[in-house]
Amino acid sequence: MKNKTKPRIFWILAAFCAVLTAVLCGCFGGGQIAELKAAYFYNTETGVLIKYPSELEFEPNELLAYENGKTKTVGYGVLDFTLPGRDLYGELYDYKIKLAYAEYGGKLVFTEIPVYYAPCETYALGGSVNSFVAAINDENAYLVTIDGSGGAAAKKLFGGDINEFIDDNSPSKLSYAKILSVSPDGRYILYSSNRDYIKSGPAGALDIYYYDMQTGTEAKIMNFDQKEFLCWETGAPGNFLFRESGYSAAGVRVYSDIRRYSIAGAREDIFKIIGEEYRSYEMIGARYIYIIETLTPENEPKKTLVHIFDIYSEETITASAGKYSVIWNVKLSENGEYLGFLGSYINAMGIAIPEVVTLNLETNSIAAHYEQNEGEYYVGTFFWLPDNILGVNFQNTNELFKDLCRLHKINHK
Repeated sequence: MKNKTKPRIFWILAAFCAVLTAVLCGCFGGGQIAELKAAYFYNTETGVLIKYPSELEFEPNELLAYENGKTKTVGYGVLDFTLPGRDLYGELYDYKIKLAYAEYGGKLVFTEIPVYYAPCETYALGGSVNSFVAAINDENAYLVTIDGSGGAAAKKLFGGDINEFIDDNSPSKLSYAKILSVSPDGRYILYSSNRDYIKSGPAGALDIYYYDMQTGTEAKIMNFDQKEFLCWETGAPGNFLFRESGYSAAGVRVYSDIRRYSIAGAREDIFKIIGEEYRSYEMIGARYIYIIETLTPENEPKKTLVHIFDIYSEETITASAGKYSVIWNVKLSENGEYLGFLGSYINAMGIAIPEVVTLNLETNSIAAHYEQNEGEYYVGTFFWLPDNILGVNFQNTNELFKDLCRLHKINHK
């Protein structure tokens, strides 16, 4: 009897320990499959993980490709060049830039060392693998061409002399040209500018312009006060979507219908009428909008609902956010099966606890993965990879450049 009882007890204890480990590790929501020794963000257009913030020198793991559930190092070149920048008084100085770049998936991808070198914004031009746009200080932008020897030549974009747009009576330079986006085919650059208002006109007034990379021409589109660029229309790279903003009588931020502007046709129309119940909507990527609704049934706990609306198919999905009374940073997995968000709830001690949460939109099952503080780490951003892989970044609160990124296979079974 003893010989038969021991194995049975052993397997019961083993099963209990396995379940306990699964609960502690969050495996019911998704098991960890990898840990990267740095923080990353995911470039969906190229399928490359980009390390940030980089250390004082470029490391081999700056760029990682993600394919078939695995990561691999992407080789890169380094560009070291100088652009003319301007200080607060409009005086020219050398703006030194150092970028790592690689061609992957038929497109350019970049990273830089913002702590050590001057920061800049980089924009790929569709499928071009030898040219891109670099913008500095929201002042101006340059078309950068990579030559065969790994060098770079820069050409100033956008017309006009910057000196025309400096307020001599102001101790600081006002924004001249802030890039908003580049069209998916790389032809059009959208930017906003206050250059027509800098010496006269209302403070903070902005217009939106486009620059045509094919013809080298630029033109004003419209006044862009109280307006917001959203995305480019799917399947129509010369059309972009935007919205107007305002406040309701109750002081709540609300938005207009989604509007569309055709650059080729030089016309504006309504792309999607938004119902009154969706007026506080936010975007998820370039296809969906969502709103958060809080219900307070009599004699029942509060309920938080997430309503997701496809602006192309007009399909609506409603899911419960469970115990989370406040949710933000909402992101949809690539196959649309899961919703990821940062959620906060009030615990028994009256303390707000933020967590990284995933929600299965079909089954309405919900799983928490990490609280905001994890030992010596602070949970920061998260992102989705293909195949329902969730990446969570952890900022090291004690040591610089010792961050982590953990990848989880999400499966609410």
